[in-house]
Amino acid sequence: MARSKDRFEDLPDDVIELLLSFLPTRDAMRTSVLAPRWRTLWKSVPALRLDGSQFESAQVFSNFVNKLLEHRDRTSHLHECEIFFISKYYYGRFDREDKNGKARREVESWVQYAVLCRVSVLRVLDQGADYSRLELPNSSVISKHLTRLELYHLAFDESRLDLFSCEVLEVLEIDDCFINIGDNLPKSLRHLKLIDSRLYPTDTERNCLSTPGLLTFQLADCVGWTPLLESLPSLVTSFIRISMDSEDACHNDYLGDCGDGSCDGCYGEDDHCLLLQGLAGATNLELISEYSMIFRKDLRWNPMFSKLKTVLFNDWCLTANFAGLLYFLQHTPILEKLTLQLPSREYLDIVSSGSYNPAEYFLVSKHPKGSVSSSRGRSDGLLFLVIQALVSLNQCWQHRLSMFCLPGSCACPVPFICRMNSRRDAV
Repeated sequence: MARSKDRFEDLPDDVIELLLSFLPTRDAMRTSVLAPRWRTLWKSVPALRLDGSQFESAQVFSNFVNKLLEHRDRTSHLHECEIFFISKYYYGRFDREDKNGKARREVESWVQYAVLCRVSVLRVLDQGADYSRLELPNSSVISKHLTRLELYHLAFDESRLDLFSCEVLEVLEIDDCFINIGDNLPKSLRHLKLIDSRLYPTDTERNCLSTPGLLTFQLADCVGWTPLLESLPSLVTSFIRISMDSEDACHNDYLGDCGDGSCDGCYGEDDHCLLLQGLAGATNLELISEYSMIFRKDLRWNPMFSKLKTVLFNDWCLTANFAGLLYFLQHTPILEKLTLQLPSREYLDIVSSGSYNPAEYFLVSKHPKGSVSSSRGRSDGLLFLVIQALVSLNQCWQHRLSMFCLPGSCACPVPFICRMNSRRDAV
C-alpha cells in the first residue's frame, strides 16, 4: 500500500510554528518526535503556554520550564506568554516538593524572560488559596512592548505600578489581586477590568484614574477605596459594582442614609464626584451598589448623560424617594432602555428626608423602554411603588413607556403599563 502524503510537508515552518502556538508548550514540544523536520520547530513557536496543572509537583514544573527556556531560540519572536501556576495546597499535592517556595520564586524569572523577548500578550495566573497568592515585584510586568496584560490571583507591593511606561498597552485585566495600579494609565489603554481585587493604597488616599481613550471599563467587588475617575470621553460601555467590602460601603450595612455620623461610607468625603462624572459620556451603563452612597453622592454634582442609551440599576436608585432613578430620567435625553433589578429583601428605605412630588420632575427621554426583574422573595408592593412613581412623572408616559417584567416575577398591579414579555432583551 502506498504511503499517504504528509499534508504538513507543504506548509512552511512559520505556519506550523503558528499552529503549534495554540497548544500548551509541553504538548508542542512532544511533536519533536513526529519527524526529523519537527525536531526543532518547538524552539521557535511564537507563544509560551506554561500550564502547571499538567505536572505532578511545583518542582517538576519549574525544572521543565527552566530547561525549556534554556533551549528555546531567543532570536525568534515571542508574541504571547501565558503562565498558569498552582499555589500551595491546590489539588492537595502540587507544592509538596516546594516547601521553601523555590519554584514559586522562579515565576519572576519566567516573566522577565518574556519581557526581555518583547512579548506582546502576557498572562500570569495563579490558582490556589486566598492566603497563598503568588508574589511578584511591581517592575516585573512593566514593558513598553505589551499590548495586553492579564493578572490573576497575584500579590504586588503597595507602591504604584508604573503602567504609564507600557506605552502601547490596550487591554488590562486584573482579577483577584493585591495591587496599586496608580494614577497615570497609558494613553493607549482601551479596555480596563478590575475585579475582586484589593486596591492599594489602603489609607484614605484614593487613586485617580486618567485614561481618556478608554472604551470599556469594568470595576466590580473590589476591596479598598474606590478610585476617582477623570473624564472618559471615549467610553462606550461600563459595568460598576460596589460591594459591601468596599471602604465606601456603609459600615452599618444600610442601603441609604444610616444616620451614623462616624460612617465614612455615608458621611465621608464628598468634595468631588468619584465615578459618575467620568462615566457621563458612556452609551451603556450598569450601576450596582451594595450598601454604598457613592452614586447618590455623585448625583449632587449634576452629571449629564447625553449619550446614554441603556442603563441598569439595582435598588440604590430607589432610596430617598426614588431620587437616583428620577435624576437619571431627567438627565438622559436619548435613553432607550432602563432595567431595574429589584431586591429580594422586603425592607428598603424608600422614604427619607423630604417627600416625593411628581410635579417636580419631567421626562427628558423620548422613547424609553423599561424592564423590571425581581428576585425570589421580592416585594410586589415595591414594584407597585416603582411603577406608580414612573407613571406619575408625566401622563404621556402611558403611551411612550413600554415596561416588561420577567414571567412570574410579579403580580402586576398596573396591567396597561407593565405587561408580560419573555424575550431575552427584556431581562
